[in-house]
Amino acid sequence: MKSSVKYIAVIDTNDTIHHVEFKEGVNVITGKSSTGKSAMIEIFDYCFGSSEYNIPEGIITQKALLYFTVMKVKDSFLILARSTDKKKAKYFEETNIEFVNNIDNFNAEYFNSKEFSDLSTYKKDLGKYFGIDIVDTDIDLEDRKRRNNNAKKEAPSVRHFTSFMLQHQNLIANKHALFYRFDEKEKRDQTIEQFKIFMGFVDGSYFPKMQTLAEKRRELKTKDFNLDKLKDYNETKVIQIDNLLDDYEITTNKKLVDERGIDIVLKPKEFLFKLENKKVETSEGNNENVSLRNSLQKEYNSKIAEIRKTQNVLSNIDVSIVYVDEYKKQSNNISKIQDSNVNDTICYFCGEEHNQMKVEQQKLVEAVNWFNNEMEKSSYTIETFVSNKKQIELNIQALKKESFEIKLKLEQFNKIINELNNNKSEEEQARKIIYKIESILESLQDSNILFLEQEIEEIKDNIKLIEDDIKDNYNVDKKENLAIRQINQQMNLFGKELDFEPFYKKDLNLKFDLKTFDLYHLSKEDKIEKKIYLRAMGSGANWLYSHVSLFTSLLYYFCSLKDKCLIPPILFIDQPSQVYFPSQIDNEEKFDPEKLKTKISNEKDNNAKIVKSANEDVTSVTNLYNQLVIFCEDTLKETGIKPQIIITDHADHLNLNTKGITFESLVRERWRNRGFIQE
Repeated sequence: MKSSVKYIAVIDTNDTIHHVEFKEGVNVITGKSSTGKSAMIEIFDYCFGSSEYNIPEGIITQKALLYFTVMKVKDSFLILARSTDKKKAKYFEETNIEFVNNIDNFNAEYFNSKEFSDLSTYKKDLGKYFGIDIVDTDIDLEDRKRRNNNAKKEAPSVRHFTSFMLQHQNLIANKHALFYRFDEKEKRDQTIEQFKIFMGFVDGSYFPKMQTLAEKRRELKTKDFNLDKLKDYNETKVIQIDNLLDDYEITTNKKLVDERGIDIVLKPKEFLFKLENKKVETSEGNNENVSLRNSLQKEYNSKIAEIRKTQNVLSNIDVSIVYVDEYKKQSNNISKIQDSNVNDTICYFCGEEHNQMKVEQQKLVEAVNWFNNEMEKSSYTIETFVSNKKQIELNIQALKKESFEIKLKLEQFNKIINELNNNKSEEEQARKIIYKIESILESLQDSNILFLEQEIEEIKDNIKLIEDDIKDNYNVDKKENLAIRQINQQMNLFGKELDFEPFYKKDLNLKFDLKTFDLYHLSKEDKIEKKIYLRAMGSGANWLYSHVSLFTSLLYYFCSLKDKCLIPPILFIDQPSQVYFPSQIDNEEKFDPEKLKTKISNEKDNNAKIVKSANEDVTSVTNLYNQLVIFCEDTLKETGIKPQIIITDHADHLNLNTKGITFESLVRERWRNRGFIQE
């Protein structure tokens, strides 16, 4: 959003207006310490809704009646006013340029005619003015249950803008911190999370869609769980129905239905109707059940015999493992037999050579090799036995399960026979079985798997529609990836023109992480990548230039988005030259680098060394100002918007070499003999 600061001002108790007027581009307020330079950033922050009254105690706070800032936002002017009562604030809009150009119009009478509001209302109204129209940023309504009173997540606020706009004196060259207000984790997290809102990546419809998506995903998870649970339940019912169908067939010598349990549970209503008027039929002359029982008994006996046989094998393996293990322990105490060498033998009597000993020697060598190999095999033998044992144990478990199932069927046969022997008719027993099946089917009617699967498919379709809608209309990940590429590119283009230490300047590769807002230099030595975070980047100059490179790249990105970006392209930098010339000791009426260097130099340093150091440091500071001026001009050409950089510093009379722009043309105030407010 095209915006800039026109005035930062104070009305004192005498109704006198003390102000500084600014322009687009680079603005400089220079002067010695304790003149009110650092108050500029604090007055702006206070007018922009800060709940803290951090304006430095002194002549300003003693005389101030009211603080105000005038900003140009697009084609109108926004007046932000705060009384010394930090609970009161008000903003007004003016469109009359001539009225605004006369600072005397903003007197006490002007502000007394306006009604001030409480700070909370002020910040909300100010947010609406800058286009913040989103009040609910939860992406999952379940998150509220973990907060006190089911509270909503913190709404976006203009206060988070200031993290991108303000670089205080204690922050601009800080190695531990990059962003203003990030010392509070809650504010840090909110600023990072709301960045996509401020950049216009998402609008007010995004979060309700994300909430709906989260709800649908949660519903799908519940349905999937219920489906798995129902399938497990149905599997038990399949077994029960199959057993009852077998019982029916045993009892009547007839099948109740042709289908089995796995088909029946899928259509419980249909089979209930089929069984409703089912007549029991028996086949008294059929001896199939007797044959089936005998077959089951034979199969059961066979399984038991196989179990016994397999258990014997398992027992033999256990014995073998013990034997081999003992053999291994003993063999460890036996040294390997080494090869033997036998020379040619000569008969003592006839003097002739004999080779019989060589033949015996070769047999001995072969025996030695065999023995050594057998000793080495012992560990592999144990592994083989252990592996076989595990497989046989699994086989025994499977056989026991099969025999148990056969035993249950045999027991059911015997139960039915006993009931028949107790004068219970086949029809009565068969009818009882049908009733049991019907009872199971009735319990399945209300938990139809097919219906649940259909519901799940519908939810999946809804989820895909929402996901596609969010991707087509927002695609936040893609926008963030593009943003970080542009920010990193601009950051390194700018940084390479600054006086980083040679180690970094040679292959400057600064990276900004949009997920964490961390900054690091990615070095590539010997093709090995290493992240060097800001805190480990050495000197104060590196920290200063890292800060400036990042925040100018953010300014450039804000300008490139034009009205999509809600954050004003304004950057305050307080005391950037302190890295070279500490501002606390500058109390002279003129900026004198050599004198400042003398104050902080070692007593052993000679004058020539001090002069050289001062000249080198002035060159670095001058280069920083040059690059900031060039940056603002180039950004205007490339984006159509000129960012505003307000620098409060004690460096002065720098010899800029930027075409047509002198340091003096950038100076809005020079406070050496006086301050912002006179004593």
